[in-house]
Amino acid sequence: MTFDPPVTCPVCEEVLELDRGLEDHLVEKHTQREVARYVVSREDRTEPEALVR
Repeated sequence: MTFDPPVTCPVCEEVLELDRGLEDHLVEKHTQREVARYVVSREDRTEPEALVR
């Protein structure tokens, strides 16, 4: 039997209950704007060369 470590929300850094999914947490606890800001901030940190294919 494998053990999956608890999931941490990347937006608020809250450790989720073992029976909670990240998607459910994001929908219930965060606005679309908060999630979008997080995604955009992650994209801003990537190297420009990595975005060119």
